[in-house]
Amino acid sequence: MDTTDDVRGAGPGEVEVYYSPRPGDAREALRWRIRKTLRGRIRLLLWLALPLVPAALGAARGIPEEQTAALAVLVPAVGWYGAYLSLDWQAHRMYRRAARYPEYRCTLSGTGVVTRLPDGTSGEVLWDWCAGFGETRNLFVLLVKENGAVLWLPKRAALTDAELDRVREIHARNLRRL
Repeated sequence: MDTTDDVRGAGPGEVEVYYSPRPGDAREALRWRIRKTLRGRIRLLLWLALPLVPAALGAARGIPEEQTAALAVLVPAVGWYGAYLSLDWQAHRMYRRAARYPEYRCTLSGTGVVTRLPDGTSGEVLWDWCAGFGETRNLFVLLVKENGAVLWLPKRAALTDAELDRVREIHARNLRRL
């Protein structure tokens, strides 16, 4: 048995990790969801394509070419900036909610993830509730089936490479990789 089990309090077949939330975590998790889920890609497409509709309609109605060119440049820029602000706003809200607690203690097991908070409360996410998982440069991301929410576990929570490999193995054994 690995001695990290004894030191960190996890039982056999479990991994216990600790982390404090950082502002970039939520943004990275949301960017992963946009790239990896159909719902996220459709939303991105709408943000990027819908601003082109006024320019196309203007061209079809015979608006002078100079005005159509200005619409074709200005309107997509506003749409793309809106997409950026929307993602940034969501990430900020998610981080603010997560930052209410200075530390999270997560135990990953064969049944799911139990998160314990400093105030004594805890929450459990069963593997059956998740559609799958993904991995970014800094995070493990879980996608919830019911509402498409993302939950993340920073890789910095694992103290050693062996612990990181065990977290990766538990995710792969219980969920499909997205």
